[in-house]
Amino acid sequence: MTISSDLSKIVLPFIDQFKGQKQLIVGEIAKAVCQSLQDNRSETLTTPFSLSQFDTLPSSLDVAIISDIVENLPQQQAIQWLSRLRNQYSPHILIIVDELKSTEQGWELTDYLALGLKKRGHVDAYTLYTYEIENYQFAKDWLNSRYWANPENFNKYHW
Repeated sequence: MTISSDLSKIVLPFIDQFKGQKQLIVGEIAKAVCQSLQDNRSETLTTPFSLSQFDTLPSSLDVAIISDIVENLPQQQAIQWLSRLRNQYSPHILIIVDELKSTEQGWELTDYLALGLKKRGHVDAYTLYTYEIENYQFAKDWLNSRYWANPENFNKYHW
């Protein structure tokens, strides 16, 4: 088995989970993994990565599969690139990261967590991180009327 087929065992169910109709495939590894999916519904981006690439993308994508971004851009630019993708274009992102190259760039686990990413899996030297808007922030138990200062006065007084 190749690395590509091992990665596809994690990537393809992720795409199926969100029924990705409009997909963004970024980077060489992502292209190899998603080779069977590339059709007229897929957008692709290649190096060199820059924020101006977003001008050519459709306004909404269902799923984005990213590779080579962390390894090829300085950390601050990669954070800006991923943040813009997450905030404006795609509610579901999977990033394939070469751990050796990313640590050379200064990336740590906390950097991925700060972007709202969760560790999804590990295949050889690659780690997969995902962002899913549905699971980004869970409902807090304290956020209801039971924990308000004076719940008995709710809707009784207007200031």
